[in-house]
Amino acid sequence: MTVASVLFLIVSIFMLIPLVLAEFARNKTRNTTSDFFLQDRRMKLFPMYATVFATWMSAYAYMGAIAYFKEAGPVYLTSIGWDALFAVLYYVLGRRIWFYGKQYNYITATDFFADLYRFPPLQILVTAISIIFTMLYIDMQMIGGLVLLQQATGNRISWQLAAALFFVILVIYLWAGGLRAVALTDIFYGALIIITILASGFFLLHAAGGMQHVFTTLVEQYPQKVSLAGDDSFHRAAMWICLFLVLPCGLFMEPQHWIRCYASGSRKNFEKLPLLLCLSSVVIIGTLLAGSVGILQDSYTGSADTLLARMIVETASPFFSTFVFIGIASAIFSTANSQIHAVATVLTVNVYCMLFKNLPEKRKLYVAKWAVIFVSTIAYFILLIIPKSMFNTAIFAAGGTAQLILPVIGALFWERSSAKWAFSSILTGMSIFIGALLFTHTDTSICAAWSLLANAAVFFLGSLVTEPQLQTAQKIRAYRRAFQESEYQESDRTTASKEMSK
Repeated sequence: MTVASVLFLIVSIFMLIPLVLAEFARNKTRNTTSDFFLQDRRMKLFPMYATVFATWMSAYAYMGAIAYFKEAGPVYLTSIGWDALFAVLYYVLGRRIWFYGKQYNYITATDFFADLYRFPPLQILVTAISIIFTMLYIDMQMIGGLVLLQQATGNRISWQLAAALFFVILVIYLWAGGLRAVALTDIFYGALIIITILASGFFLLHAAGGMQHVFTTLVEQYPQKVSLAGDDSFHRAAMWICLFLVLPCGLFMEPQHWIRCYASGSRKNFEKLPLLLCLSSVVIIGTLLAGSVGILQDSYTGSADTLLARMIVETASPFFSTFVFIGIASAIFSTANSQIHAVATVLTVNVYCMLFKNLPEKRKLYVAKWAVIFVSTIAYFILLIIPKSMFNTAIFAAGGTAQLILPVIGALFWERSSAKWAFSSILTGMSIFIGALLFTHTDTSICAAWSLLANAAVFFLGSLVTEPQLQTAQKIRAYRRAFQESEYQESDRTTASKEMSK
């Protein structure tokens, strides 16, 4: 058997495993929308951790991150901080969102806003933001996939065929098992992501002459790539802080993470999940090493997004190259599958079911599955107009969905929160964000941070100077009290259980 045949066999097995896992998921699936959307709200800790981590580790965290390392140096190291903030958000906000969803049968972010704020224009705006910016992120994943296959096949496979292959596989296992299939395949993808990111970093470091040679050269020849100090230190420090705030807040507000909060089978998942997510930040070592080697590639003139693939092809054996490409594909699949499932859920619950009410359960499930195909098809056809930089696309998408987090915090903690000011603040933030991108040359992350400051000012000051909405204030107060009481009850049960076990 030739080397090419063996490599083709490896790739084929990689493509086949998710379909096999989807069949296992299908055999356990109940034909209900609750199971398709939320796995009947019974997801256990390890599958929840695997699918949250695999969704979080997208293609930009692999290929785009290394490109950003080459372009911006230590600015990307803020990822250690944003991993921690993302974990904290799951603990502080996620367990409250889970409780509210379980008590009041929420499925999407729009359901949360609809119940607590009861302002139809706000519901429409939240739905639109959830769909539009998540679709952008989906296409960012596909950009990574196209770059991957073009590099791996020496441009012998057209981008149209490559994109179609990715979408077809995603559609098959999403149709078969919904969220259950996503979580099961994400266990497989997550393991590959961790192994390949670390392996590629250490391999490239070794191929470039070892740690001492690489970092000594960086310090001597590229000091701006290892320190925030320098002529533009203020700007780079501002980017560091803005990325730390914008990315975790924005990505946590994307619909796939709302779904994971609602799908949790237990409050205890949110107590252990943050620690697991922080420990998983060890993968940044691989990105740091590969990105540092990439900085030394002065002769490389292509797109920075293709840098990792090019370095691997030029220095590694065909087998190791294929192994790394499979890891990159895992990062693409693991985020895109969650986002396609999430957008299909939003379209079904907050668009179709709002237009056609009182649908039977079987009809809703049928619509949800066809929505998966619809979302995948639309994403395929807008690939041509997507920006070319994976990292900037990711920041833009996160900056859009981040506008939702301040009204969410208000609905969870502040009785004066106003629906009309929530609507106005999101619109203000979006306008400033897009306007700053169009009419200034400021970095995307800084534009997003400006917009969040404006959003906060409008929401909190507007709500403060106007009379509270009685119904909204009563709900916020009652829901918060119910959550606190459930926390006390859970604590009492845990204490009693410990005493009985002694």
